[in-house]
Amino acid sequence: MKAVILAAGKGEGLLPYTEKVQKEAITIVGKPIIAYSVEGLKRAGVKEFVIVVNEKSNQIEEELEKIDVSFEMVRQRRQGIDGAIKDGMEKIDDDLFALAFGDIVAPPEFYKSLMDTYIMTGGPAVVPLIPISEGMQTYGLVKINERLRVVKESSTLALGGAYIIPKGDFSSLLEYIDLLSSQNKLHYFIWSESWVDIGYPEDLLFALEVLLKGKESVISDKAEVSKTAIIGKGVIIEDYAVIEDYAIIKGPAYIGKNVYIGSYSLVRDYSSIEEGSKIGAYCEVAHSLIEPLAEVGSKSYLTYSIVGKRARLGASVITASYPSKSLNRPRFNKLGALISPEETIKHGTVLEVGTKI
Repeated sequence: MKAVILAAGKGEGLLPYTEKVQKEAITIVGKPIIAYSVEGLKRAGVKEFVIVVNEKSNQIEEELEKIDVSFEMVRQRRQGIDGAIKDGMEKIDDDLFALAFGDIVAPPEFYKSLMDTYIMTGGPAVVPLIPISEGMQTYGLVKINERLRVVKESSTLALGGAYIIPKGDFSSLLEYIDLLSSQNKLHYFIWSESWVDIGYPEDLLFALEVLLKGKESVISDKAEVSKTAIIGKGVIIEDYAVIEDYAIIKGPAYIGKNVYIGSYSLVRDYSSIEEGSKIGAYCEVAHSLIEPLAEVGSKSYLTYSIVGKRARLGASVITASYPSKSLNRPRFNKLGALISPEETIKHGTVLEVGTKI
């Protein structure tokens, strides 16, 4: 079976960050976002992938080349999500295919359940149903009722962003799913476990919790960890990372390859420091995502923040993260700062809650 992965969206909820980077190429806990759907489907039995992309296709291609999968890139020509599906479907020779959004972060079991349901029911169409929880209402999720009919009114269930469907001549995916349901061709499974639709900065922070929660500590024997450093539970430290004297890594936390953590710094509470990043001495990083090759100057304090690839933060930069009613969005009522790739923040800068640069 082949899969069509949609990765051509503009990522408007993450602007201005996504002006420079495709959302699906953002790295989180050592992998680009798109890898979670591609690897999940591969483990479920999908052999080949058609990736529908936009003008930032080189970013997606670079990331996928790091994964052992067979894929073909297709530039989106038609408008909208339905147009992207049609562009991808042209490369499908079989009678049915898997379809997934490339901005979903979920464990491999999510995609295994999709495939298992197809095998047990015989298809031809399978969808995951996600119970709608507090904070998810702002996403424009496609709602479905207990009779598996797509509805606009209130519902407690939403479609989960990964499907197995037969090829067909349709103008709208939702109308097509509704048609399959009316013909008793639609099967489903309920997924109430970890699942994140990456649409806003807060979702990246929530994904850190999903990906790091409950992880066992793994410290590479190729990492250089000072004897005076303190490494807590649930900490992953990759090859060639350097943890200097008296630094504290309090899990859950991820320290990527070639990361440098300066003396007396504290990394804690669902933080991910991605490959090649540098955290200066006497810093504190909490519940934050530091993208590859970023640099954080000494004595900086970052909470609930996202620092883009190759961004440069001077010394003593502070991101405020007190609760803010103005966000009024999912999962967190606070966001420290969203700092776009390659941006430079001057020494001593204090960024107010919700700052986007």
